[in-house]
Amino acid sequence: MVFSQALMLAIFCVSYYFILSGRFKSSVMVFLMGLIVAFMKIVEDMSLENLSQFIDFNTIGLLAGMMIIVGLLKSTGFFQFVAVYAVKMGRGDIRKTLSLIVISIALLSAFLDNVTTILIFAPILLFISDTVGIDAAYLMVTGIIASNLGGASTMIGDPPNIIIGSASKLSFNSFIIHLAPVCILILMLMLFIWFRRMNSDESMREKIKKLATTDPKSAIIDKKKMIALLFVFLGVIFGFALHEVLDYEMALISMAGATIALVIYGKSFEEAAKEVEWDTLFFLIGLFMITYAMRKVGLIDYLTNVISKVHSPIILLTILLWLSGFAAMFLSSVPAVVVMIPVIKALITSGFTPTIWWALSLGACLGANATTLGAPVNIVGLSLLKKYSNTNISFGNYMKKGLPITILSLFISNIYVIFMYLTGW
Repeated sequence: MVFSQALMLAIFCVSYYFILSGRFKSSVMVFLMGLIVAFMKIVEDMSLENLSQFIDFNTIGLLAGMMIIVGLLKSTGFFQFVAVYAVKMGRGDIRKTLSLIVISIALLSAFLDNVTTILIFAPILLFISDTVGIDAAYLMVTGIIASNLGGASTMIGDPPNIIIGSASKLSFNSFIIHLAPVCILILMLMLFIWFRRMNSDESMREKIKKLATTDPKSAIIDKKKMIALLFVFLGVIFGFALHEVLDYEMALISMAGATIALVIYGKSFEEAAKEVEWDTLFFLIGLFMITYAMRKVGLIDYLTNVISKVHSPIILLTILLWLSGFAAMFLSSVPAVVVMIPVIKALITSGFTPTIWWALSLGACLGANATTLGAPVNIVGLSLLKKYSNTNISFGNYMKKGLPITILSLFISNIYVIFMYLTGW
């Protein structure tokens, strides 16, 4: 047992080295580490017959289905329409325009994956930067943080929440009811803090007014398919909201929606494969395999035993929120959540309050805003910034911009989860 624990700890550390170093494709290397665990038979029951025991197919299916739906909807021009419409609604006021764009990013990120949202809005943000002379890095970091905030507010907006939802069996509605209020509060505070001093001269106002004259309808590529796919998308969201009543897994609803979308669009599964982020799916599968083996050999029990010695629920909530927050900052949010889930399950089995699920979610999703490594959207957003505006943000410079709002977010979330526990919400 001691040898198995030492071996799994070594595999875990090597996996995180590949995640953090960026020397190799992290998804490939993490999946390879998972395969090595299976080949070495460190855990006897890691076989094809028991595949569903160590791979969460509800999470994988939910993600794959939503990726297909969103990818097809994006190809109709809908999201580009939303981005241009947000600029038009600003009516030449730079603060109003940027606020509407940031709110649109957060709102779409609540129901799409963050990477898709930032890919859509990055060109708009960088175009505004070039047009009116606002720092491109400032706007991109704002967009990234808004995307992570929006994703944190629902079960399907961010991969960590999808994983938590599948593991906890909490409902889609429960995520919105418990997480959306604090995320909206933090977003409003961020807008107030970041844009309150932003003033525009006459030249800047004229440029932004000219930009606002763009017709949003010009972004639409196929109106009929867009409307049909919107109905499918809304139908899937409605299905998520009623999945407990209907007694269907959310992955089944997601995949059904994806299949209907393919019928409407006239595409095959082979063509739809281009819309799926395979790296994300195989990264998660590798993490599920590694974490399952760590739990089976008893490594997770050490962390559970240490945390369970904290008898005060308020102190426990605080520790879990900040621990998951700092883990997300430096290890990325998804791995932090996958590792912490067995710990949370064990604590709840021991009688601790289920509110710790919300502490884990808010800590991981919001803690990811502090560094370039926190979430995939951070990396994608910064790579777009470098590609299109030739602006490179170092790890330290990003932290200077992201850490203050992250600490404030975690502090507010800490008070919020304590309030939820005390009121029994």
